[in-house]
Amino acid sequence: MNKSISTLILTITIMSTTLGFSQKTNISNVEWKKAAQLQNADGTISLGFAGPINGVSNDVLIVAGGANFQDKMPWEGGKKHYSNEIHVLQKVGDQYQWNKKNASNLPEPIAYPGNTTTQLGIVYVGGENENGLSSKAFMLTWNASKNEVETKSLPNFPIAITNIALTHSENVVYAIGGDEAKKSSDLIYSIDLNAEKPEWKLLTKLPFALANSVSVVQDGKIYVVGGRTKTPSGISDLHHTTLAFDLKKQVWKNKADISDEKHTTNFSAGAGVAIGKEYILIVGGDNGTTFHKIETYLSQIAQATSEEEKSRLIAEKNILNTTHKGFYNDILLYNTHTNKWLKIGELPFLAHVTTTATIWNDKIVLSNGEIKPGIRTPDVMLGTIK
Repeated sequence: MNKSISTLILTITIMSTTLGFSQKTNISNVEWKKAAQLQNADGTISLGFAGPINGVSNDVLIVAGGANFQDKMPWEGGKKHYSNEIHVLQKVGDQYQWNKKNASNLPEPIAYPGNTTTQLGIVYVGGENENGLSSKAFMLTWNASKNEVETKSLPNFPIAITNIALTHSENVVYAIGGDEAKKSSDLIYSIDLNAEKPEWKLLTKLPFALANSVSVVQDGKIYVVGGRTKTPSGISDLHHTTLAFDLKKQVWKNKADISDEKHTTNFSAGAGVAIGKEYILIVGGDNGTTFHKIETYLSQIAQATSEEEKSRLIAEKNILNTTHKGFYNDILLYNTHTNKWLKIGELPFLAHVTTTATIWNDKIVLSNGEIKPGIRTPDVMLGTIK
């Protein structure tokens, strides 16, 4: 591996007196390694993307789409760039290499779609680009013999949506919440990829509308962790909730609030994965402290009665953006059997938000995302659970 690619190790020993963790669990540590950095077509290191598609197909990692600011930061008037690029990372021995022969692109630029890795391929739904919100849905699969990513169109989603969460059980995909143009959604749809004519079906409603949640299927239930809800004021409601929908009984239950054992925490735009038969691990995310301040400034700027007041508020907001220290970096573990949250450590690198986690060769993948306002990372981090 290139010497410039560093190895970061986080040893996390889980020894807790809380119920369900009274003995050492089968998760004793997580070793983090920077496997690669996203590259531009000319081989230079990419700025990275927020809201990318991350998934695994036929033993390769696919990183596609996303958005970044290529010239200036948004508060400096920078224009958001939406990508249609598809990048394919392969493991060759102990090395990770980008496939240079792949010339595939997405059907159109897209960022912030929901995406999940199924046995049939990587499904992604919705998102946004320069034309606004999307209702399109696709499945990506890696064809090794052709060195290309094949794209299959799925039925359009019933509504145009972004920041939606996707998860799956077997080959049934569940699409949860998300943001419509003016409000957050409380709808959950499902689609059976094995059906002769797959179609989106309304499954249920969330207890309340939300977007930017982490959603996974574990032990026959859909778990919806955290999230954010649009409000008319422009200042979002942030959530610290853990919701569980029993797929057999078709009922919702409120579970333990997200916590580091000492304090309840809001959590949105983070990443998470199901582990084993009883755990959900979440990383990164925004606990809302700075997020709410920025939203408050935006609301005040919109209501400013003079140019002097508006200029002052913009300057204060820009200072908040440029001095941002990064997002929530605790690693939290939830036991679905004991209904307990536990902090097991902290990320030894800046937390990635507005990205999805996936599992590749039994490793957690955190790829790209936003690490500070307007700033993306090209890093592909691998977490080995031990």
